Amino acid sequence: MILAIINTFFEVLKEVAILFIVFTIGVFLIRSYGLSILSFWDKVEDDIKETSFEPKEKKEDNSSKNAFIINIPWLIVGLLFSLGFTAFLGENILIEIFKITVSFLIGIIVAKKLYELDFKQSSLFTIVIQFSLFALVYIFRLALVLILTLVEIAIIDNNQLSGAETIFIISLIAILGFTVFFSYWGDKVQLIKSKRIISIVSLIIGFYILTSSFTNQPLGFYYDFPMFFAISLISTTITAIILKQIAYNNIPSQEFRELRVLEKGKNLLQAKDLKVYYPLLGGMLKRQIGAVKAVNGVNFEIKTGETLGLVGESGCGKTTVANAILGLVDKSSGEILFQNEPIPLNYPKHLRRKIQIVFQDPDASLNPRMKVVDIIAEPLKNLLGITKKSKIRAHVLKLLEQVSLKREHLDRFPHEFSGGQKQRIVIARALACNPELIILDEPTSALDVSVQAQILNLLKSLQNKFGYGFLFITHNLAVVNHIADRIAVMYLGRFVEVGETNQIFSNPTHPYTQALLASRTEIDPYNQEISFVIQGEVPSPIAPPPGCHFNPRCVSDARTKECEYDLPHKIKIDEGHYIWCVNPPVSKNKEGTEVKENIAIE
Repeated sequence: MILAIINTFFEVLKEVAILFIVFTIGVFLIRSYGLSILSFWDKVEDDIKETSFEPKEKKEDNSSKNAFIINIPWLIVGLLFSLGFTAFLGENILIEIFKITVSFLIGIIVAKKLYELDFKQSSLFTIVIQFSLFALVYIFRLALVLILTLVEIAIIDNNQLSGAETIFIISLIAILGFTVFFSYWGDKVQLIKSKRIISIVSLIIGFYILTSSFTNQPLGFYYDFPMFFAISLISTTITAIILKQIAYNNIPSQEFRELRVLEKGKNLLQAKDLKVYYPLLGGMLKRQIGAVKAVNGVNFEIKTGETLGLVGESGCGKTTVANAILGLVDKSSGEILFQNEPIPLNYPKHLRRKIQIVFQDPDASLNPRMKVVDIIAEPLKNLLGITKKSKIRAHVLKLLEQVSLKREHLDRFPHEFSGGQKQRIVIARALACNPELIILDEPTSALDVSVQAQILNLLKSLQNKFGYGFLFITHNLAVVNHIADRIAVMYLGRFVEVGETNQIFSNPTHPYTQALLASRTEIDPYNQEISFVIQGEVPSPIAPPPGCHFNPRCVSDARTKECEYDLPHKIKIDEGHYIWCVNPPVSKNKEGTEVKENIAIE
């Protein structure tokens, strides 16, 4: 009798300790995530926002008082049942159901009063909170029983029990691996944000069944472990399937919009004093010993319906500018604005839809194992949340028709196309999300001349039809002359000349721009010599020359000693036409005397 009372006392003491531990954890959870749960039903996904690019401010409930008030009814009900019914009547399924019901009803009333919720919201909130608390209680109980069982097996020298323990541990690891794999597997799983929660909940179900089987009858587990393992695995799989299906049904899907026409002349993209430095690490501690100044303070803007051509030698920082706009590299300083709003660091999905890129080499940017319909469908799935195959095929066909490809191309692989057709596929993929800005990183450099003309004409027709803004990066001056409205000439991370296309080609003013245009090859059967070559090598961006970076290679008549130590400044040549130079450009009058042009220095 005395032993039974002592045993009951320790059982009640254990239950009270578990309740207080779980209560403390529950207060912390509600304090951290209470308002996040409450705002779930009124949440507007960032994915479907069209106006503001500012990330939503994360809500936090820092009130420990609210967390305490929400959890205290659960604790009181648990203590009453542990010290009352359970202590004298023992554990009973009906008592457990009655306890959960009472706790749930009181929780609804408290949540409704505290947060001013309606019945549905307070019920859902209470279900989430109290389910978590009761689950933690059962987990703690089971964990305690498991520890005692393992200690008992370690004390008792029994080969069968030791074998059961080994099988149990291996089974836990197997279920863990399978559940994580299955939770992250699937065609649409990349659209689910709660994959970790699905894994954890599914694992709890499987672990609970397997652990209960082991702790209740260790020897029985040794002989019948295939059956127990199968039950646990099936339960885990069914739970994961149900949770994934619920998550699929709540994917923020967006209807595919027809490619819409943008109003031309509106501000689309602005870069203000953009700098991108790549750190150089050295020494045993890998400290920063320098930096590659890939982009060093550039300013430009692109409007809808406009093409900005970015030209310069290899390594001058053109592609780094594109990567900084896309968020693929971190900017060191400066600001990038899209539609007059700063681009956030986390680069939200709705903004990712509006800025797309066409890469230089279509072979490198197309997956050789995927069909064209699947390649173009990737942004439709990942950014728009469209998952029905019939809808996807219909939308992909419309996009292919926009780039002059046909229905029979849908189910072909990339290696079955020519270079020009592959580039058309890449362009179709860029158009899939109805972008507003398209970055074209040397899209014609790998194509022959006739195909280049086709792609350029396609791009111009798409821009005229829909009003896209283009950032066109290229080495080919003939191409940029054909497609660009304005041109920015870049040298060693800085702009040296910016102007409209006709201004740059008819009146190149900066010495580097003049050298670039003079280096063009001309088709002349009687003169096959290269008429002009820029002398010297491009300096290292790690340690560029002081003053004007171009001064060691400059052959201009305006070059002076000041070029070696003075930084270039902005000089206005004409309306919208600027150069960055130390000295104003030099021209010659009718008598051949050199005179400095009367221009504004900013």
